[in-house]
Amino acid sequence: MRHKVRWWFSLTYLQHRTAVALILLTMFPAMLAVYAQENDIHMPHQEVEHWAKKIGNHIYHLSNTFTYYKDIKKNFVDGDATISENDGLTLVKEMAEDVSNMMKFKVEAVKRIMNVAEEAALDKEHKQDEEVEYYNAKRLNEVYTDRNNQERLLEGYRELTLIPNSHFDGIPVNENVSSVHVPTNVYDKAPDVMDAIRWSGRLDRTFKSNYELDHTLSWQYFGSSAGFLRQYPASQWVLDEKDPDLYDARLRSWYIEAANSPKDMIILLDVSGSMTGLRREIAKHVVLNILETLNENDFVNVFNFSANATELVPCFNDTLVQANLENIGVFKKALSSVETMEIANFTKALTKAFELLQRKNSKYNKSGQGSQCNQAIMLVTDGAPYNFEEIFSKYNWPHLQVRMFTYLIGREETKKRDLKWMACANKGYFVHVTTLAEVREQVLKYIPVMARPMVMYQNNHPHIWTGVYADIADPKQTDWLWELRERKRQMDRTNNYRNLKKRVENRQLPNDYIIRDSEKIEKFLEYGEFVLTPRDVARMKAKHNREARTDYHRKYRKDRWTLMIGRRGAPGLREGYRLMTSVSVPVFDRKKTSNITERVLVNEAVWKKKKREVRTANLLGVAGTDVPIREIEKLVPPYKLGVNGYSFMVNKNGYILYHPDLRPVHEEANAEVLRKSRDKRKWFQDILKPNYNSVDFAEVELIDHDSGPRTNNSDLLELTKGRDYNTKLRRDLIDQRENESNFSVKIHMDNMKRVVTRQQRYFTQKVKGTPFSLGIAMPMGYGKYKVQGQVELSRAIQDPRGVKVTEYFTSGNWSIHPEWVYCEYKYDQNRPEMTPEELMMDFLTRAQEPRWKWRSTRTRAPPEPSMSKPQYSSWKPGVVESERKDSYYCDKELVQSMVFDARATNVYNERTIEDKISDEHPMEMYLALIFSSGRQNFGMTTAFVATRSGLTRWVDLTKLKPGESPEPSDEPHIMQIHNRAIDEVWYKRAVDYYEEDPDAYVYSVPFDAAVQNPEEVLVTATRAIFIEENRHRKAPAAVVGVTIKHQKFVEYFMNETYKCPSYPSRDSSCKNAKTCESDYLDCYLLDDNGFIIASEKNEHTGKFFGTLEGTIMESLVQSEVYRKVKIYDYQAVCLDSRNEPSPASILMTPIQVLKWTTNWIMSNIFWVLVKTHLYTLWDPNEAWAYTHGAREDAYQDISNPHMEPVDYKEGPDETNPEDDRQYPDDYEHQAEDGDFPSLELAYINKTHPRPCDKEVNLYKLQNHKLQTDGNYKPVKGKLSNCHPNGCGRHFSVQKVVSTNLILVAVNNLCSCESRKVDIEPVEVEYNETMLCNRLLLHHYRKRPSECFNYHPEEHEIKQCGGAGSLILPSVTMLSLLVVAHVCSNLKLYS
Repeated sequence: MRHKVRWWFSLTYLQHRTAVALILLTMFPAMLAVYAQENDIHMPHQEVEHWAKKIGNHIYHLSNTFTYYKDIKKNFVDGDATISENDGLTLVKEMAEDVSNMMKFKVEAVKRIMNVAEEAALDKEHKQDEEVEYYNAKRLNEVYTDRNNQERLLEGYRELTLIPNSHFDGIPVNENVSSVHVPTNVYDKAPDVMDAIRWSGRLDRTFKSNYELDHTLSWQYFGSSAGFLRQYPASQWVLDEKDPDLYDARLRSWYIEAANSPKDMIILLDVSGSMTGLRREIAKHVVLNILETLNENDFVNVFNFSANATELVPCFNDTLVQANLENIGVFKKALSSVETMEIANFTKALTKAFELLQRKNSKYNKSGQGSQCNQAIMLVTDGAPYNFEEIFSKYNWPHLQVRMFTYLIGREETKKRDLKWMACANKGYFVHVTTLAEVREQVLKYIPVMARPMVMYQNNHPHIWTGVYADIADPKQTDWLWELRERKRQMDRTNNYRNLKKRVENRQLPNDYIIRDSEKIEKFLEYGEFVLTPRDVARMKAKHNREARTDYHRKYRKDRWTLMIGRRGAPGLREGYRLMTSVSVPVFDRKKTSNITERVLVNEAVWKKKKREVRTANLLGVAGTDVPIREIEKLVPPYKLGVNGYSFMVNKNGYILYHPDLRPVHEEANAEVLRKSRDKRKWFQDILKPNYNSVDFAEVELIDHDSGPRTNNSDLLELTKGRDYNTKLRRDLIDQRENESNFSVKIHMDNMKRVVTRQQRYFTQKVKGTPFSLGIAMPMGYGKYKVQGQVELSRAIQDPRGVKVTEYFTSGNWSIHPEWVYCEYKYDQNRPEMTPEELMMDFLTRAQEPRWKWRSTRTRAPPEPSMSKPQYSSWKPGVVESERKDSYYCDKELVQSMVFDARATNVYNERTIEDKISDEHPMEMYLALIFSSGRQNFGMTTAFVATRSGLTRWVDLTKLKPGESPEPSDEPHIMQIHNRAIDEVWYKRAVDYYEEDPDAYVYSVPFDAAVQNPEEVLVTATRAIFIEENRHRKAPAAVVGVTIKHQKFVEYFMNETYKCPSYPSRDSSCKNAKTCESDYLDCYLLDDNGFIIASEKNEHTGKFFGTLEGTIMESLVQSEVYRKVKIYDYQAVCLDSRNEPSPASILMTPIQVLKWTTNWIMSNIFWVLVKTHLYTLWDPNEAWAYTHGAREDAYQDISNPHMEPVDYKEGPDETNPEDDRQYPDDYEHQAEDGDFPSLELAYINKTHPRPCDKEVNLYKLQNHKLQTDGNYKPVKGKLSNCHPNGCGRHFSVQKVVSTNLILVAVNNLCSCESRKVDIEPVEVEYNETMLCNRLLLHHYRKRPSECFNYHPEEHEIKQCGGAGSLILPSVTMLSLLVVAHVCSNLKLYS
């Protein structure tokens, strides 16, 4: 046995050695073959070079032929176009002066409103009980049809003629009267409200007079401290029938900032054990409403206090933070997680608040930050044990620098005394808040108190300018609209879930294995279909986006619908809002005393009313007017700045009013969500970003350096101490100093997918009379000069042999920049609607008539005030009705430049190409012969030219014969959509690329080309025309271009790259040669930003090359073919998951069931109170009176079995790409148990937006790295050891001459793993410390110049708050109404 075992081991050992030897012998030929193959591979570098040259030369000459490049450039030169230098400093001074003059007119208009309002309030020649006639903006022109089919006004509504007015964005208005908006929380029949509405009616004449005097005046308004808003001209207050009316003028920045000087505020929130249930909810709402009254000039912190006082936001330790939208959002988020515990220690809370506010002890105020004006402590509690007189005596008496406002929460009357004493003894105010409905009204009472010193100084009415904001949009509306978006997503998913469940029950699934495929189940729940590839989803979304853009263009061009934001073509700025600033002044009650009625307890038994006269300082309200940002931009015409030049405006906080990179709308939340309502499709409303109006100048100007996030060049943003900042750009903007500086910056475009780096010159100037500074930026090099060329129309009129200027527009199609002001009627609402082109032709016709006057003065300074009369009463309207129709403005320089450009570009006539170039270069004649038989052979569809003056001309090359018109189509032509000339991306890129290669055409394709219909995809090629006087003096005059069918373009690309250079065509002898037709070679045409223009697969078109060949892309960066440029987006929005438990979870605990039941009962009681007006029994002066009519719920209950199904043919729902829900890999077990699909699948992952920083790496081609001795040479590369067998991937790169393209050929024999290099922005991950530092980063700012926080006679005012009594309605009646409402609901759902 031992012998056998030993023998067996020996045999085994021998077998192993033999096997190893055989394996090595077997692998040697393969290893040798791999080695030989690796050494045998020679990339076709010479062939790649040949293809690139041939493709480049061919399309270059072909594009020149169709665009008439030489003819247009010759026309500019022969037309005596000259070059002049752009003096940026002089330019910005002139523009700032124009803006200042315009702003002065607005200020004077508002002061006239203020004066008339104060005089009207003194007039008491009216009866208190007389009926007040006014136009309620929410109750106008609503009719119903009676039984006789006659239209009648709804009860309580009035009829008013409203005419659409282009000056007011096409909104129907009445210029003869004003209308009144009463907030939902204000009772419009209250005596004080009716009285203010009555006397403010006298403002109508002033409103109208102001508008006649200044035709650029926008909405004028008076916001009353009683709560209503009177606005001119009268218009209907239109809201979506499902949206709430959240507007309250007293919460708008123009009201708050005018009514109060800046303030440092500390809010103390009692979170002791007694603050539970409804009390806690009311207290949180009080804090929220206080925060909503703050603006960017205020500083605040919130402390929770029980046994100790701690910051609500731990990051904001021992400091005050600026009350901008982002910081307020942080407070709101933290407030939602407040918990109550222990006993309240008022001593610690008050001491901490006073020490933080006191200048001598506060580290915060020693730093020079804060408002350093008014100071206030807001105490929110359910009662104090005593008045803590010793603390106030120590910290606040006798100077009373800090005002004390106290809010008693709950119904306990016995706890009022001490809290009221605190307020009265410290120049504050006390209120008693018992219900959620009265929170806003009670909170707003502190504003008139803080305004008292300013009111008592009567003669000083400071006017204030707000930061930028979005029309009537309320900050709270962002959260509301987002909630609607989430409900829409939930409703869609619920319907798909029901459909899926029905299919499972009826066995209507495509196959029995579908339930095992979690991916297909998820797609059905999202889109309502099982078989959807990622490309199908992308195609559906891209199609919807294009339809949305086309739909908007159709509205703008045909219906003249112009509700826009700021610069209307800038990224992220879409229809729905308008960005604006406002100027406002406070309106004071000139009476120093008032009669008040108070209840007095007689003999400790009977309450009696008694009138007495007391000292008062009442704020009547605030008068103001809007200044749309677009009106400011009209005074800073872009044509004077040239292509890639732009203007911007900054306030004293460093926040921008407008800038081309301001993107206030959250694009992921816009029109991609569709819903059906009454058979009428509606786009989902755009949602503003959480911090859209607090974007700092340093967040939009990105200095070209490779530092981390939130750092910037010290010349732009100073963060260190002890340096001379007199020449620093941002500081000079804030300090309103004149500045001239140069910086190298990074500029992104095309929705942050392309990047350029550029040296720019900056010039800044103060806008007098405002807190703003105007700045302009112009590129170095070509931006220093501009083309001068005009057709003097007066001379053309006098020359009888001259050609009529209108004949320059006869060839081809043409349009002008839709947003520029060439000529306009100042009161154009009296004229029929015309397109910009029709309006231009109207003025050109008039300009050739005798006695034509240009009237090119845009603004003038207002007259000086009279020595004997104040300025507001010395002006009289200067425009009568007969003159109004002919009152117009024309920009002489722009119009005559446009006519000059029209003459130079008047080349797109009906001649054939053969006629056009019969005497040209032989190569061009050869090309003409090739393509004259059919212009579609190469796919040319459109030739166009756009010029410096905003003129765009094009000709449709798809016509078969001269004079033949293309088939009519409802869809606008591509050049009718992209008609913004120097503001178009293709125009900007062509001019920028001229510096790289003056002969190059710049090619691009849509980023979503891969998911479009291949027959509809177009390649755009553009080339800049520069006028040059010498090597250094040159300026862009125009850009020419063509659009090419992508399919034809790819066919030509493949035909050329499939050929061997030594053979005229592909044949059998070429099969073994190295061409792109071979299986081991992949070929791509990439543009200068790394996007695929052409490849052998259509699904690659428009994609970033790194998503396919990430490793090769990284190698191209290492080889310096591309430069990687990191861009930070400081306006980004991130979506946080907000997972909520399933409704089934409430069955887990009886307490939750009880809580739900209680909430349900309370909501029904509240509904009954609102619908029956029983709340008026409490206090008719402060009741919540206005309610909307019966309305259909916006989003029906998902549990309602009678809900209408949703039609999904219109397009997919907008879903969250970051959805991280986990679903079972195998649903079969659920099906076997009979519970598939489970209820959990019906729920979306709810999200909530928050501001965040994102980063992305973009790429830029480096042409100079591809050149050797002035010639382009191939870049040869290899990815070594990228496979376990040791093989590598070779690639060759060659610049395509006269283009912005490179030809990349990649060997694919070695299947190397490739990393994905994406260009989608990702969130910058901050740790807690870094995030806190970012929130606490205090940039340099300048406080408002005026501060009113003290008046020596204020102590004479004794009104410091109180509380009214509540009279509850009959419990029996209330119970009956609740039962009736419940029964009606049960009947509805039965």
